[in-house]
Amino acid sequence: MGATAGAIGATALTSGSAELDLASAATSQARRTSPQHLGPRAVLRSGTTLIGMSAPSGVWHQRAQAVGGHLGARRIYADLAAGPGSQIRLVEEAHAAGMLPVISYKVGGDAAGAARGKYNKVAREAAARLASFGKPTAVSFWHEPYGDMSGAQYAAASKQLLPFFRRGRLKVGPVLNGWLLDNKVSTFASYCPDELFHLWDWFGIDTYESGTMSAPGPRKPGERIPALRRYLRSRGRPRLPIGVGEYNGYSAQSIAHAGEALLSTRNVWFGCVWNSTGGKGYALSGARLTAFQRTLRDRRAA
Repeated sequence: MGATAGAIGATALTSGSAELDLASAATSQARRTSPQHLGPRAVLRSGTTLIGMSAPSGVWHQRAQAVGGHLGARRIYADLAAGPGSQIRLVEEAHAAGMLPVISYKVGGDAAGAARGKYNKVAREAAARLASFGKPTAVSFWHEPYGDMSGAQYAAASKQLLPFFRRGRLKVGPVLNGWLLDNKVSTFASYCPDELFHLWDWFGIDTYESGTMSAPGPRKPGERIPALRRYLRSRGRPRLPIGVGEYNGYSAQSIAHAGEALLSTRNVWFGCVWNSTGGKGYALSGARLTAFQRTLRDRRAA
């Protein structure tokens, strides 16, 4: 999770709602499919979105059972400073369960070292291990980098590490702080210079509700999904697949609205609910759990 969510402007909110309403009108036309391949091209062509989950490994199976249904993706957090095999067992488990692994790598907090090439060898070995499965895998470097490093540092480290993961059926992309799209778009842009778009196969964000559980704010997680699509269009990348590494909301309505945004916004490859308590996220229960279950069982979910 990243920094506290900010505020979305009225224009973004209005146009985002219109885009969702337009897509929702076509719900009855959508077909739920089970793509044989979980790569972005196959999923998007099927007219579906991979709906997944993030949860601590120690309670993953318990929470997956509580959610029920088939999860399409699993969020995984790894660290190159721990070696090329970091979290590889979880990747293997995700593949065995028919899920897309969505894995992000940090470097033990040493962004400067990554920018100097310190982790290039281990990145090459990690990429070889991931590619050896021969299955689609989404790979990212340092999710939600804002607050941990500058855009220039992020770009420098990404240019060192990401080329190693551009092999086999691995697909690389960023997972940026989604709340920056609210009112810090120039800051958001500093983490996605043109030179990085040439490395990315998809583009992702994490998105959370503003405010707190006891006093929710006006900005909802689902609003940033169509906002990201509009942003990518403004950058000349209208067809770049979208991913949501983490999303969560304080109410069933917020969870449901985010789910609808994932399913109805065009070119969304995957979206993973944050099913854990910590930071701005809370484990799913009660009506919030039911709302996610409805998203997961929607025929537009793969």
